[in-house]
Amino acid sequence: MPSSKSQNYFGLSDDYASKDNSRVVVVPIPYETSTTYGKGAKEGPKAMLEASQHVELFDDELWTEPFKIGIHTMKTVELDPVTTESENAFSSLVDAVKPLVETDKFPILLGGEHSLTLGGVKSCLDRYPNLSVLQIAAHSNLRSSYDGNSHSHASVGFQVYKVLPTPVMTQVGIRNISWEEVAWMEEEEPNISIFWARNQDKWDVAEIINTLSDNVYLSISMDGLDCGIMPATGAPEPGGLDWYQLMELIKTVCVRKNVVAADLTELSPIKGMNAPNFLAAKIIYKLIGYRFALDLGVTKKYL
Repeated sequence: MPSSKSQNYFGLSDDYASKDNSRVVVVPIPYETSTTYGKGAKEGPKAMLEASQHVELFDDELWTEPFKIGIHTMKTVELDPVTTESENAFSSLVDAVKPLVETDKFPILLGGEHSLTLGGVKSCLDRYPNLSVLQIAAHSNLRSSYDGNSHSHASVGFQVYKVLPTPVMTQVGIRNISWEEVAWMEEEEPNISIFWARNQDKWDVAEIINTLSDNVYLSISMDGLDCGIMPATGAPEPGGLDWYQLMELIKTVCVRKNVVAADLTELSPIKGMNAPNFLAAKIIYKLIGYRFALDLGVTKKYL
């Protein structure tokens, strides 16, 4: 087990946590400005850090220790509130993350609210202009603005789609959408593939992954999971993904596509309830294992 006192994710020694020796860089971003129901997403990175100290570092599925790829923890990125009036939205986040992408590091952004996904995607576009986005979430977030803010977390899907040079977006687990968003899709016919949560018993994971381009940005909002296993989120919705559905989706996209960056957002910790925080930390570690499985020497039989 890792140390319980470390200030880096998963409690790693310097041999595996230094930036020079790490393929993965965790970027904590306690940003919360536009949440409208449950609050507390700004506490998500800290809660995941604490929970990560208790994640077992041997992966019994992949039969390896993913941390050996190297996992560096960056200093917390503090962001000023981003609004409709903000020029170059999330530019400070782009400044922090883009150099990681350009030097072949794998950044994992930890929020914080979902709106920061826009900054993560922007960070990748110079290197990967054909980038597609796989969004796992309960909400489509395709409003052009919400409460007068075009950079609200309720508009992040729309803003991300608009910033993609060759727009390709796939949303999985959606079970909350407004008529305004539906009207926009029916009029514009955007290149957005939605896999509705109500049809999850009919999903074909290969079909989902085939909607994406070769290079993929993976965005995981905690509300994509069913609120029975993930109650600690600001806008919970029943009927979401279970643990093994999420794992199969992450594993398949990592094996079949080049996942260049990822984020986990919308964890709003509940005092005295550790399970959701640990679940989020475990997602991070499983993502790292799947993303670097072949580099770690994992054979095809485990994938």
